[in-house]
Amino acid sequence: MKTEILGNILGLTLAHSAFIGSGQDGVTLAPYVVYQQGENRQVLNFEAETQQEAIDSAYASIKEYQSSVDAWAISHEGLVTLDNGEKQDIYIVKAWINGLAEPIMIYQMFTPKPFKLIGNIKVLNFEDTGLDIDQAEILHQALGAGIESHNSANEK
Repeated sequence: MKTEILGNILGLTLAHSAFIGSGQDGVTLAPYVVYQQGENRQVLNFEAETQQEAIDSAYASIKEYQSSVDAWAISHEGLVTLDNGEKQDIYIVKAWINGLAEPIMIYQMFTPKPFKLIGNIKVLNFEDTGLDIDQAEILHQALGAGIESHNSANEK
């Protein structure tokens, strides 16, 4: 399994979400999927009348293309409930590479207006993916490298 590829596509996708969000002035991010085959990447955006319809279309696309790609990542907005009961905006990113038991899922909290990332990236299901603890540091470093690889996001 290529843990570096997984971390890289996770980081790149999260950075791209933050880049888009930083220029949206509070407008909800349209869900999108990044497909990777070899060195080639393709981004597909999904818009619909509702956010849930767009997310459902993105997942339908993943189901259709998963067998023909090396990796994919999906990003969309969501909410998490904080300890005090308040709702917090988050970017949810799921990514998959061949060999994972299930896609890895991370989230990053943010405020939409004025745009600001909050806290650290949270990994929700590391163990459920089939990754082992020996791969955690490799994944962490590759996630950082993926974030850094998005030059436009890093300028902001």
